[in-house]
Amino acid sequence: MPMNEARWQAVIDIGTNTALMLLARRRPDGALEIHDDIARMTRLGEGVSRTGRLAPAAIERTLAALRSHREQAEAVGASLRAVATEGVRLASNPEAFLEPAARALGVPIRVISGVEEAELSYRSVALEEAPEGDAPLRVIDIGGASTELVAGRGLAVDSKVSHKIGSVRLTESLLAGQDPPSRAGVAAVAEAARAAFAQQPLTPWPVLHGLAGTVTTAAALLLGLESYERARVDGARFTLAQLLSLRDRLAGQTLAERVKTPCLPAGRADVIVAGVTILIVAMERCGAQTLVCRDRGLRYALVE
Repeated sequence: MPMNEARWQAVIDIGTNTALMLLARRRPDGALEIHDDIARMTRLGEGVSRTGRLAPAAIERTLAALRSHREQAEAVGASLRAVATEGVRLASNPEAFLEPAARALGVPIRVISGVEEAELSYRSVALEEAPEGDAPLRVIDIGGASTELVAGRGLAVDSKVSHKIGSVRLTESLLAGQDPPSRAGVAAVAEAARAAFAQQPLTPWPVLHGLAGTVTTAAALLLGLESYERARVDGARFTLAQLLSLRDRLAGQTLAERVKTPCLPAGRADVIVAGVTILIVAMERCGAQTLVCRDRGLRYALVE
């Protein structure tokens, strides 16, 4: 490696539904150079909001993904760091996962707070969107068990809340056994999201930047992609009306029908209706008519 070339960094974000790994490095000008960005759906938080415990099968799925991540990181000589979020925060037995996960990766996993998760999600967008200015910025990160909604100006955060709602959490609690989801079930998801977001005062702003799998999957579906294309998804813009139409279409399908759709794998298809419903309610709460889809997340803010 040339002396002036930074080493690759592997940043792993262990969420409720996915284990993500970004392989990247900072250029001298501060720009991010991406080698790869890998998502593996493991559903670590399966049932945890109901039982309060991480299930052995979910732990094993996630450990297998982490071993694969480590192999890919070592193949390019990357340094490695890992964080975990709400799925682990909720669990009464986090050590059942954290200890073997540390052995699998060769580094400890840091469990971050909801507030830090919100700040990092916001920063992953703000570093690119407003590195010098102070224009208003609204960012939402919809996860499996929590949703971070952040308002700020430029790099400064004004309001940040990690809400106890997510695509997996609300699917398990309000849509379980419904295939396709019932109108009442979808309405209950929307009401749960409204109740959560009502606790966060927000000044209306017409644009909301969205992160994570619910948002990028919705973008791929609205773009009609046959296979996922990050270059087309990242920065794509959609209206609230388009998202409402998409949600209603997905809610009218059985799971078997949804998984036949390109860019909608089984690990996302069963929770996508709840996820898009959360997104719609967030846009309404923010007074946003436009969603900007961003294929990034807190891992982008952790590359030094």
